[in-house]
Amino acid sequence: MKKINILALSLLAGSLFLSSCKKKFDLPTKADIPVTGYISIDSIYKKYVDYYQIAMPAPTKLFKFNTDINLECTVTADEYSGNIYKTVYVEDANGSALQVKLIATGGLYVGDKIRINLNNIVLDDYGQMVQLDSVDITKHVVKISSGNIVTPTKMTMTQAKSIGIGGLLKYQGRLITLDTLEFSDGDKTQPYADAIGKYSIDRTLLSATSKTIDLRTSGYAKFASYITPCGKGAITAILTEYNGSAQLTIRDYNEVKLSSGYCPLVIKTFDDQSIASGGWSTYNVIGTIPYTIGTYSGRLYANISNYISGTNYLCETWMISPALDLTTATNPRLSFETAYKYTGPTLEVWISTNYNSGAPSTATWTQLTGMALSSGNFAWTPSGTVSLSAYMSANTRVAFKYTGTGTTGSTWEIDNIAIYAN
Repeated sequence: MKKINILALSLLAGSLFLSSCKKKFDLPTKADIPVTGYISIDSIYKKYVDYYQIAMPAPTKLFKFNTDINLECTVTADEYSGNIYKTVYVEDANGSALQVKLIATGGLYVGDKIRINLNNIVLDDYGQMVQLDSVDITKHVVKISSGNIVTPTKMTMTQAKSIGIGGLLKYQGRLITLDTLEFSDGDKTQPYADAIGKYSIDRTLLSATSKTIDLRTSGYAKFASYITPCGKGAITAILTEYNGSAQLTIRDYNEVKLSSGYCPLVIKTFDDQSIASGGWSTYNVIGTIPYTIGTYSGRLYANISNYISGTNYLCETWMISPALDLTTATNPRLSFETAYKYTGPTLEVWISTNYNSGAPSTATWTQLTGMALSSGNFAWTPSGTVSLSAYMSANTRVAFKYTGTGTTGSTWEIDNIAIYAN
């Protein structure tokens, strides 16, 4: 009997707990927020441009709505996956979209049709991404209905990058679907973000027309540690903007619908801050100039320069891949990216089928040609596809050879080395 009473009390407590959770889930519930008129998202963008870009003299304070005008819209992206924080994205009846920054998490979900009273809400931007800022859903939002169907807009990469009012992305904040995308070679089979350090990471997506767009993922996303696929297909995401660059933010890992595809045998991204990881090695034929890890604007890469403390040093340094078994390959190929600056010998790429270790001179090497290299000024340049069909052995190795003279020497940067068997 005692056990039954305890169980009954537990069930009662559980029901009260669930009721409490449900109440929180259903927020906002206020229906008495005043209405004196409505405004469209397009009109909100026009107010932003008129105030921040056209008004003279330039404003010295943020724009704040001062009437009980309302925006009626539907939530298209929420915080459920952890990839979006204190933010929802909304679209109105015209299909225009906007970012809404919240002062607290929770309470709004995809499919919620809501009314936002804009009185005392700030209109500003972050990195050119226009936003309604610091919205308190308990004071400013009425939930009209839930479970409404939200349909993404299918568009091309060209459309996604088109410019609208005030030089802003025309479709910023919109839930869109882009088709025929794939991750760049260096971003295949990589984690979406840093789930341990909780750092956001940008992964590059390529379209069928070779145009690119970054997929930005938060280290707090539930899927941050998931591995990016190798195939091509469609991605549904929110189109965002940061300082003039288009980006994608996915709501859910399952909306990355890339078919299975061939993954590289080798991907060397240097994100682990190591030259030697993955079986790579270096060898100094002349001098002691090393390959090191460089970093700029969050990107990590292999870096080498013979210019140290005002002096150019004579050198020849090789960075050599691990042995690759290409005996059963059907279309082996190599790709990578380079950046460089300053005057000096050009970086060279070589291949061997009989190198084991030690000095490169112990093996036969053939210089690879036909790839694109950086044109200078540290401009990152994809190499294009370099065929390795003539070198299908059980011991194929690729090497990057850097040379510097006693009077000249360029700085070279290498990243996203990928070698495919098929």
